[in-house]
Amino acid sequence: MGDLGGNNYSGHVYGRKRIIVRDLIFTSDIIVFFASPFFASLFRFDRFFVPENFYLPSILVSVMYFAFMISMRSYTRIDLSFLRVGVVRLTISLISAYALFFSLSYFMRSSEEISRLWMGYNFITCILLLSSYRFVFGYILHKTGVAAKLRPAFSIIYSGSHRNVMDAIVTSKDTYRINVDKCIELPNLNDSKDNEKKVASELALLRKSVPDVLILALSDKDRRRFSSLLPAISAMPSEILEFSFLTADALQSDQDKINMNSGQPREWVVVAGLPFVRSAEQPLSGRGWWIKRLEDIILGIFLMILFSPVMIFAAIGVKLTSPGPVLYRQLRHGFNGQEIRVFKFRSMYAECCDPEAVGELSQVRKGDPRVTRFGLFLRRTSLDELPQLFNVLRGEMSLVGPRPHATNQYARYQGKVNTYFSRHRVRPGITGWAQINGWRGETDTDEKIQQRIACDLYYISHWSIWFDIRILFLTLFLGFANKNAF
Repeated sequence: MGDLGGNNYSGHVYGRKRIIVRDLIFTSDIIVFFASPFFASLFRFDRFFVPENFYLPSILVSVMYFAFMISMRSYTRIDLSFLRVGVVRLTISLISAYALFFSLSYFMRSSEEISRLWMGYNFITCILLLSSYRFVFGYILHKTGVAAKLRPAFSIIYSGSHRNVMDAIVTSKDTYRINVDKCIELPNLNDSKDNEKKVASELALLRKSVPDVLILALSDKDRRRFSSLLPAISAMPSEILEFSFLTADALQSDQDKINMNSGQPREWVVVAGLPFVRSAEQPLSGRGWWIKRLEDIILGIFLMILFSPVMIFAAIGVKLTSPGPVLYRQLRHGFNGQEIRVFKFRSMYAECCDPEAVGELSQVRKGDPRVTRFGLFLRRTSLDELPQLFNVLRGEMSLVGPRPHATNQYARYQGKVNTYFSRHRVRPGITGWAQINGWRGETDTDEKIQQRIACDLYYISHWSIWFDIRILFLTLFLGFANKNAF
């Protein structure tokens, strides 16, 4: 894939399954360097234990090897061919690491203290183990057909007048080592309404498949015709590329077009020789997805244990102060726009919060007669949200992320902010950047809606584990008790 304006697309997108393979290879290399000194000792000294004075040389060589591998991007640009799988790069890195180590040892006059024969056995063991498991791994990937499935997955939505865009990408898929999983052609104006319903169902299936890259090659007429369907696509956690003519004006928002932007800067890329505008990048790309999920599991269990006395107190309080169930489930939109049922402590009278009808209820306002006295305490302290820790452990929510909105508020929000759907590109959270900045509670004005969405999009584009920890820490002081909570 080409290069334009400094944007090298070929190294930009990796399927998340491919990233798992990269991490697996990196972890295997660490295991090899941990084990090889013991094998070298077995060959050299007829015992499996490494002498203490050999620990430092082993560590230094390992660090140098990984430094060379990372500098050559050996763990980011992996060739999954079973005849290579990065064997050339690992050989160069290993030779360079040993050469640098012995050079430093010579100038520091410490080379006489090192067993050269042991180092030689260690070198041979490393290169044999590193190469062998790569060859076997590569062979298995190709023999089982997994290697082809690890390529970045592309999907294309195109108008009949832009069929050449689809043809160019499909034709070049083997050249650029990508998979084109789904191609959706929008029906012509003369086609029946049934075809439009078919497109709606195909788009729904596309959202569930979540390709790595979504390409839009649409005419202006089709954008207007399908204006009710296309914006929801921006909720997909995919990289979104829009075909456009190569002009500076194409980078600007056009009122006649559906804005697929996720709040990120738009830039040019070239795919199969054709110009595209990148409207959205993959959120939490790379290892961010499993790191954030691991964070949710570990901290979720910890917080569940920490707040268990508080949750028991809240449950008893709800049961004693009003008849009805302790918990109720509220229907909300979550990751990728999918509907989820969010757990909460019941803060309203039971007849006002029927789990099957809650989606039709309006937002709670100040002095709302539906809220019980104890429920008011729970809402003001945000303790009614604690059961959502169960949603976190189930994988439906995250500890930190955009707050999920009730399904009956969907149409209202999307009409106020044209990037509304992009907030669903990550799992919704119990707390978030918007709540920390005071944008919580009732959204009775357009400014409140816009500010909340702006904070959500800022969080998605600036996510890091430290950002999450910062938000969780500030929630203890700013998030629980808030003037906008009632």
